[in-house]
Amino acid sequence: MKIFRTIVLLAAVSALMASCTVTSKSMKEPTNHVEFVKGDFDFSGQVSGEATSTKILGIDWARLFKQELGETEAGGQLQIPIIGGLIARKVNLFAVYNIMKDNPGYDVVFYPQFETERFGFLFFYSKTKVKATCRLAKIK
Repeated sequence: MKIFRTIVLLAAVSALMASCTVTSKSMKEPTNHVEFVKGDFDFSGQVSGEATSTKILGIDWARLFKQELGETEAGGQLQIPIIGGLIARKVNLFAVYNIMKDNPGYDVVFYPQFETERFGFLFFYSKTKVKATCRLAKIK
């Protein structure tokens, strides 16, 4: 019985000493704030772009290894700010990418609007066509 207690005590101490330790350091990123007014921009007229996403078995085979997204994240192809709403679907980002590709030299995308047409057959096949319309702006 004494050996059993010693083994249990040794196992408990070993378990407590063998825990994982995570140490991390972080720096606060500076908050940059710049205010613009309407007069600071040269606006374009309404521009539009289209994109189509065809998925078979839930996979977009045409963009499996190539993505062209107009987004503000570091991983995106172009890094232009989009003002005015959350873009929920990737196919919407494809349409914004096409707008930015067709209209080079602009700095900001303002308030994109999306018209979406969808067709699908269960989970085997789906086709989504999006037309995005927005205004682009250059900073003066």
